[in-house]
Amino acid sequence: MEELEATNQELEKAYSEISKKTEEFKMLLLHMSERLAAVAEGYDENTGQHIYRVKKLSGLIAENLNLEPDVVEAIKMFASLHDIGKIFIPKEILLKPGKLTPEEWEIMKKHTEFAKRILDVPGFERALSIALYHHENYDGSGYPFGLKGAEIPIEAQIVKIVDVYDALRSDRPYKRGYTHEEAMKIILEGDGRTLPQHFAPEVLQVFRELSEVINEAWESVR
Repeated sequence: MEELEATNQELEKAYSEISKKTEEFKMLLLHMSERLAAVAEGYDENTGQHIYRVKKLSGLIAENLNLEPDVVEAIKMFASLHDIGKIFIPKEILLKPGKLTPEEWEIMKKHTEFAKRILDVPGFERALSIALYHHENYDGSGYPFGLKGAEIPIEAQIVKIVDVYDALRSDRPYKRGYTHEEAMKIILEGDGRTLPQHFAPEVLQVFRELSEVINEAWESVR
């Protein structure tokens, strides 16, 4: 019994140390994520404003999807890094005031894969998943790999719909920002370019249910 008690005490001590190190590692990831997001913000002001709105709204959606706590935590931590690959896109393309040429658009699409240059390291697996797959469409028509349905990680599916919503609502040199009602109508009903089948049904449903909350959250960050 004494040996068992001593062993239990050692196990408890070891578990306590591991838990402490785990929390320290999480804080390190959070700090690194915030600093990387700041790099993207400094590269392009529009990108900077966009990434913080996407982070807040993605966390909101994740909280209402009954996901595992560690998945929700990762989405809140890493959604802001979804466009980090854009720092490798030439500024004359990234900041072009008009419509991109087909050749320029192909370069712009590479920002998903460029994220590997920064995020392909231990601890940032979900961050890379978000950055790499957030332009995949649920029906298989997205990029860069044409993934379909459950092939697309849930964290990327969530960031995708928020990314589209924010892009619709944001002013750009070549377009005015849509109202919340207009953006929701496009996402839920489609406009030819954006279609409901681009989004996971369960994510789309939560997005619909949280419509007013999403609008308030977006306005608060703007």
